[in-house]
Amino acid sequence: MSKFSNLLTALTAAVVMFGHSTGFAHGEERVSIEAVTQGTLTASDKIEFVFKLQDEVAKKSVGELDLKESHTKKLHLVVYDASLNEFNHVHPTFDGEFWKAELNLTTDGSYFIWAQGTLLDGTEFSASYQVGVTDGKPALTVVSLGNIRKASVGNTVVELSKEKVRAGKMAMIIYTVSHIDGTQPDVTQYLGANAHIIAVSPDGTDLIHAHPMDGNDNTTGMIHVTFPTEGDYRIWVQVIDAGVLKTVPLSVTVLKK
Repeated sequence: MSKFSNLLTALTAAVVMFGHSTGFAHGEERVSIEAVTQGTLTASDKIEFVFKLQDEVAKKSVGELDLKESHTKKLHLVVYDASLNEFNHVHPTFDGEFWKAELNLTTDGSYFIWAQGTLLDGTEFSASYQVGVTDGKPALTVVSLGNIRKASVGNTVVELSKEKVRAGKMAMIIYTVSHIDGTQPDVTQYLGANAHIIAVSPDGTDLIHAHPMDGNDNTTGMIHVTFPTEGDYRIWVQVIDAGVLKTVPLSVTVLKK
């Protein structure tokens, strides 16, 4: 762990993070999603999700010119199912009236959709919407994920350090990228960061989107995050290795306070 001592002394450094405990039904969020297509979506690897963003304070629709860039994009859309297995992270485009995003949703189930961005006044927002998907592959069963700190996609391996994590207490989790065959990964930046981390609570209603502090090289870094509740959190780590985007599913068991 000595090679990470420089990280441990830099905890006051800026960390860009979107986090939220959902409260949209109670009007606690400034920005909301108004979907054009109501009800369920038909499963497909190319679903066009069309929506508007509404600023509930300014009482106006939010377009591209109303947002600052955040990690090279005006808007991030994160989508996952209730089983926390299906996952999309895409970047909608704005046509002057509507936001549009192409989603790959081929499995039935209930899906959470989050739009994340930053308004011109600096306000960060995470607006949520839920939708059902039908006529696809059978829905996946919702089960406890367990504590899976190491997983691979192709030759790319991502591993999280194994310290205990408690709800409501800041965690410092180190991630490392390696290769199954022992060769050196070629990690390059994705959307302005070496890695993007999406963490989701067991019931799907808490989302954290974190960008880690850099380590000694592009294959390692520190995730500096507080998990609001206990349980098994799904964590997707996204890295570009040898020019290919890899989304590696992991999970962390968060203990009681």
